Amino acid sequence: MPTHSSSLPRRQALGFSAALILPLLLLTCLPWQPFMSNSLQSGWLWWPYALTRMVDLPGLAVSIAALLLLTRHKLALGLPATLALGGALFAVLAGDWAIKSLVKHLTQEPRPYLLWLESQNLIPAIQQFYASKVEVRSEQVHAASLLLALPEWLGNHWQAEVNYAFPSGHSIAAMSLAQFFGLIWLTRAPTGVWLLPLWALGIGLSRMLIGMHWPQDVLASALLGSLTALLGARWWLRRY
Repeated sequence: MPTHSSSLPRRQALGFSAALILPLLLLTCLPWQPFMSNSLQSGWLWWPYALTRMVDLPGLAVSIAALLLLTRHKLALGLPATLALGGALFAVLAGDWAIKSLVKHLTQEPRPYLLWLESQNLIPAIQQFYASKVEVRSEQVHAASLLLALPEWLGNHWQAEVNYAFPSGHSIAAMSLAQFFGLIWLTRAPTGVWLLPLWALGIGLSRMLIGMHWPQDVLASALLGSLTALLGARWWLRRY
């Protein structure tokens, strides 16, 4: 039998989830699109991009490893519990990826930066653009980024992300990690737990600032990631 609490504190869990979801809900309701289309050459935009890379490859692997090791240290976990923790997290992220991929295919929502490029007559009409092969889309975005004299990092990122917007895969990963580890920390070792939703919200906002997603994309990602992470965290807490 586990010697630690195996049940989630319901009130704290609800508060933690609200900290992730309510700011995004508010942002979705506001008549404001965070995409910084007038500041694309600004050097400060690199910092939101750096946040994005924390849940991109290979950054995602580093973030996962760091959170697993920190959790093992905080909770003084043995090897079996740590391996089970990693397995539960893998199941959460794999489920997120499968659901995200299916929903993207069904909704086919254009990315904000692509609609903006279309409005500047730098790419073909959006339906024609998405009807082209991925390689052709990437070439068209690359040509547009050169005409705009965008920073190389932003042009490369846009060129690599020419699929659909809804929901945000990066945000799902961040929200899932924050919720999964956050709920476990709340139950066993709450010190520092509120840094996790701040980190996840920062990543979600970064996806909007550089034109990759709409607020509703990130909100949907927070809802999905919170649900799958809750299931994974509850499973692990009941067994360890």
